Amino acid sequence: MRKVYAMGIGMHKFGRFTEKSFEELTYPAIEGALLDAGMPFKDIEVAFCGVVYSSLYDSRRVIQQFGWTGIMIHSLAQASGSSAAAFRLGYWTVGAGIHDTALIVGYEKLPKGMLTGTLFPGMNHLDVMGLDPIPARLALEMRKRMKEYNEPIEAYAAVAAQASEYASLNPMAHYQEKHTIQDVLNSPVVSEPLTLYMCCPTSDGAGAVVICSEKKARQYGKKRAIEIVGNVCGTPQIEDLVGGPGSDIGGDFKGGNLTKRLVRKLYNDAAIGPEDIDVAQMHDPFTMATLVDLEALGFCKEGEAGRFVLKGNIGPSGKIPTNTDGGLLCKGHPMGATGTAQVAEVVKQLRGEAGPRQIPNNPKVGLTHSSGAGMININLLKK
Repeated sequence: MRKVYAMGIGMHKFGRFTEKSFEELTYPAIEGALLDAGMPFKDIEVAFCGVVYSSLYDSRRVIQQFGWTGIMIHSLAQASGSSAAAFRLGYWTVGAGIHDTALIVGYEKLPKGMLTGTLFPGMNHLDVMGLDPIPARLALEMRKRMKEYNEPIEAYAAVAAQASEYASLNPMAHYQEKHTIQDVLNSPVVSEPLTLYMCCPTSDGAGAVVICSEKKARQYGKKRAIEIVGNVCGTPQIEDLVGGPGSDIGGDFKGGNLTKRLVRKLYNDAAIGPEDIDVAQMHDPFTMATLVDLEALGFCKEGEAGRFVLKGNIGPSGKIPTNTDGGLLCKGHPMGATGTAQVAEVVKQLRGEAGPRQIPNNPKVGLTHSSGAGMININLLKK
């Protein structure tokens, strides 16, 4: 694999935009990424799109609104990890030398209400029996974890409160209202002990990233380029699938075992450890996922994440600033767009361009962790 760089990023605000077409959602994100990279669309050699609720030709229309240049256009649907998967394929394609430039676009318009675990009602016995609401499953896992680790409910609320603080400083976030721990605890109960503010919203939105080879990065101005130093992806092994606090949290299993297994390889291959990471974006559709991921990614020991959070360690001056754009919890979760949005936030933080939510001490290494359809994607980026 040769070196690959993130050159340009762009976003459309996350929220509810029922009147907008996919072209209208994606245009500012793609245009922003191209302008940020200083690269004209005619120099893009391949495009990858991540989207779930889409028709057959949407990805072509999204890309070809910038020109019919004859490039290959790929579309991937892997639930919440759709554009993370698209980013992975773009990274592999450029890293392998097949293309020098690639455009990755994530976009989505989601229906209101809760999503089922399968996305296809009636296809699973849990759907038929009415047992598939994801928040209900998460509530049971929360109870189990709280009991096993003597973890206070305030820890789960603290995750949401911190996410809201970051999101209040992010003009691209779905929700920009700052909440206290007590606000989170007092929000409507979804499935006891899970409250509304501990759950992410379903959103509309788009994000785009332009990546390229080192040669192209030099051509277009390497100064602001952020290197992608590693990626891992995988699905569960059979021993990942059963038991343990946090099983089946957003696609991870057995207390984060899938993430643990993958990230060990990533850290080893990149010669980077959790102690080297300055900022992290984690898959947090529910606050419990953040606790599981903090442990699985090696930022604290198993069973200690709740107390780790309550000490302020995921805040801007903490040991590992986490979900600094508000995360899925408050920035929002348009499933197909979440992966590219995570990358965009890390790029901003490493460049020092995150504005009022910029973390201190000149961050140099960032991590993104995305889950969807039982698959985990993890990226490492550095300046």
